[in-house]
Amino acid sequence: MIQRFLISIFCICSIALSSQNMNNDFTVVLNEEALNKVFAAIGDIKGSNDYEIMLIKGKYNWTVIKPSISIRPDSSQFNCLAKVEAGLFDYISTVKGDVKITYNDQKNEIQVKITRAVFELYTMILSKKVHIKNIDLADHFKDPFIFEGPRTTSTNFEFTMPDSTIKRIYIQPTACDMEIHWREIVSRCEISATDKAPVPTNPVKVPAKDTVVPVNTPPAANNKANPKIPDTKTQDTKTKK
Repeated sequence: MIQRFLISIFCICSIALSSQNMNNDFTVVLNEEALNKVFAAIGDIKGSNDYEIMLIKGKYNWTVIKPSISIRPDSSQFNCLAKVEAGLFDYISTVKGDVKITYNDQKNEIQVKITRAVFELYTMILSKKVHIKNIDLADHFKDPFIFEGPRTTSTNFEFTMPDSTIKRIYIQPTACDMEIHWREIVSRCEISATDKAPVPTNPVKVPAKDTVVPVNTPPAANNKANPKIPDTKTQDTKTKK
């Protein structure tokens, strides 16, 4: 009993310490519905090409129908239907793919990338299924979906002190991490609050002053640096006279 009691206390303390180490000052949630609205904005996704099998030439066309992303804690998925027309034969395939979700802390970006989504292209010749090729839709989604991360939530406000002076308070995220929940991407952040303005990460560089002597500078200003060389021909002429 004593051993079980000690183990229980240890587990409770471990959970308490881990919760204290988490960034819980504020939370930003990105729902999977936001990702699926991107597909609606992209519009039709389709492809076509020629094929030749057993001396039979034809053309295939494929179209993606109802694309969506399902966010899950264990593994997120891409789902759609692929409508295929291969010669005089057409069919619809169910496509399930893999999705990778990452947070780039340096760029402050939540990136959602379709890494694999394969379906088969085939046709029917003499009542037999003939394979043409496989299509990986990940090749047609080369760029990830990018959403701004929580670091853009920096803000500042003015606070009136008891002596009527105004103090400006600056609040900005300092550390962020990301968790994948059911249908949600959750970003948790720790913030800093200070009365001193944060130093810009990329300060504007002031160009160096122009050291070139201006064109309209009077010649006398440069006499000492560039002494005038006497004209020997003029001096010889005066001596003959």
